Amino acid sequence: MKKIGIGIDYSNICKDYNTSYLDRDNKDPATTKCMKQVLTWTQGFLSELLEHFGYTIHHLHSATPVKIEDVASKRFLFYSLEKEITLQSYVIQKSYVEYGSLSAWELESEESILIQNEEDGGGIFLYFNENSSEHQWIIDRLKAFSLDEVPFQAK
Repeated sequence: MKKIGIGIDYSNICKDYNTSYLDRDNKDPATTKCMKQVLTWTQGFLSELLEHFGYTIHHLHSATPVKIEDVASKRFLFYSLEKEITLQSYVIQKSYVEYGSLSAWELESEESILIQNEEDGGGIFLYFNENSSEHQWIIDRLKAFSLDEVPFQAK
């Protein structure tokens, strides 16, 4: 099946803040408030997603389950001027399957979602099979958001 993705820009969550200025080391009250909103939204969204599909979260190469708090964290979601951002991918599916690479995930995964952070820390990307139940659920759940369709690239 064809993999497609959507980009979720944090401006959908923080409507009154220019999210291009989010820096996890910034202690400005407006920045802190927006980051808290993004963290809270991400935790809620992932909790709902995992519960609905009965999924767990794993790293691409590790059978150890990842907690929602590890994904809904400043380190994953936001850029740091001092430390930059580490691009990461997590696989969300019923049980762990080892994928040797992003290309392997693209070719071998079925009922699965890949979540990646954005290099400038302004949003996240979700990838899944086109027209899948995951695709439909996410689109329905985020209908109030402006979503960007993004092609999947095994970087």
